[in-house]
Amino acid sequence: MLLRMNADWHRQHVLPKGATTAQRIAWHRAHQRACACRPIPPKLLAEMKQSASVVDPRFAPIVAALTKLPKVTYGGKGFGSSALKFDGKLFAMIDSKGEFVAKLPRARVDELVSVGKGKRFESGKGRAMKEWLAVDKVRRSPSWLELAREAHRFVSRG
Repeated sequence: MLLRMNADWHRQHVLPKGATTAQRIAWHRAHQRACACRPIPPKLLAEMKQSASVVDPRFAPIVAALTKLPKVTYGGKGFGSSALKFDGKLFAMIDSKGEFVAKLPRARVDELVSVGKGKRFESGKGRAMKEWLAVDKVRRSPSWLELAREAHRFVSRG
């Protein structure tokens, strides 16, 4: 069966040259919904299946929303394997304890900690990090997505 190409969609959604894996995945997912004039390349499809099985389901909507932004990627190796990054800089993740963690300005972390909306993230060495907020796996206020967006704005500025 020959599928017809949605030329308007293609004109409006050009995959950037040198696109990251996350950008390619997002483009192909949107393409499958809007046009699907060709299949997803097998190598990328395998990566999509692997990354879908690794993302914490509570974090998946955040990953899906923010990897659509320029220079935002998800994953990697080691400490950043479950993290969102802007231009290689971590800004939001699920830690090994299942807590949502975001990089925010120190004053904002102080504010959220003082009103009981989170705690300072401690690295594996037990050292509290001044610009990182941890929100436990049960409490989801403030919104993880809002915090991730705030963290993205913070790291993308500087």
